[in-house]
Amino acid sequence: MNTPTPNKGGRPRKPESELRPHPVKVYFDEQSYRKLLNKRRRTGMSLSTLVYELTVNGYVKEPFTKEETSLLRSLTGMSNNLNQLAHEAHIYHFSQMEERVRHLANDIDELLIRISER
Repeated sequence: MNTPTPNKGGRPRKPESELRPHPVKVYFDEQSYRKLLNKRRRTGMSLSTLVYELTVNGYVKEPFTKEETSLLRSLTGMSNNLNQLAHEAHIYHFSQMEERVRHLANDIDELLIRISER
């Protein structure tokens, strides 16, 4: 009777399609290296992953900043409020809701302008 081998623990092996068996050594001048370190700090990637992504894809998509995330949350809340007002406008008479809807629509416009300027 064959007994199963016990699990040794640790991270499972990557599939062969995800392996990168060919290392490449690259040299940078001081200015380029500082730019690379700065981008690494902003993205949270390792240097080798960053260089790989830049080489293969030509760009690295940086994550949203805390301020951008906050703006998007505000936009979500405002959109929710606008939907609720639209629902109420259908139930009640729109003239009662007009001022609230205009004010909220202006706030959303301003927020979208701030997000697009980034």
